[in-house]
Amino acid sequence: MKPTALLTAAALGLALASPLGAHPHIYIDTDFDLVFDTDGKLAAVRIDWAYDDFYSLLMIEENGLDADGDGTPEQARLDAFAGQDVDWEAGFPGHFTLDAAGTPLALGPPEEHRVRYEDGRIITSHLRPLVARFEIDAAPLVARSYDPTYFVAYDVPETPGSQGRDDCSLTRNVASRDAAMKEYGDQLAAVDASDDPFQVVDLPDIGILFADSFEITCNAPS
Repeated sequence: MKPTALLTAAALGLALASPLGAHPHIYIDTDFDLVFDTDGKLAAVRIDWAYDDFYSLLMIEENGLDADGDGTPEQARLDAFAGQDVDWEAGFPGHFTLDAAGTPLALGPPEEHRVRYEDGRIITSHLRPLVARFEIDAAPLVARSYDPTYFVAYDVPETPGSQGRDDCSLTRNVASRDAAMKEYGDQLAAVDASDDPFQVVDLPDIGILFADSFEITCNAPS
């Protein structure tokens, strides 16, 4: 990926193509809130991304977000930049999943883009509405923030929250990095690249091995 402030879908969709090991190039601290409607159904997810310091600097420089050069991007320019940190129009999937009993829930295009700058980091926010609102009392959900190719490493430092209901709980299942690296190594070893040292190694969905999962349950008020 070239050092540009616009994360294109193509760049974020690169398969791991090196036998050197799983190595992300962009680091994002992410948070999310479940958004429920007045009927208690899950309607959307509000997602925040805090880009690492280095990539934040690239975004600022490449997009002219600090016009006066004082080291702090102007909020007006950040507002104009909102929604352009990734190329949604090219089909970028959003790197967030919701599964109900193993079945993915479809998320619609992002809405309500926002950008702010804090402690040297660009923080973007967007809303992903569900295509069909979901009755979460009927079945628990599992949420993950991850890039299948592990080009981007997502961390969820805080416990996600919810809006519109106060009877939901989230249980974090922490991924084992050691186990993930072993599985990655095993998959890589199974690929015979001896005849072509420049062969592209395609390991689909390797990023899920490194991702914490969150089991979400809600109970209707008595």
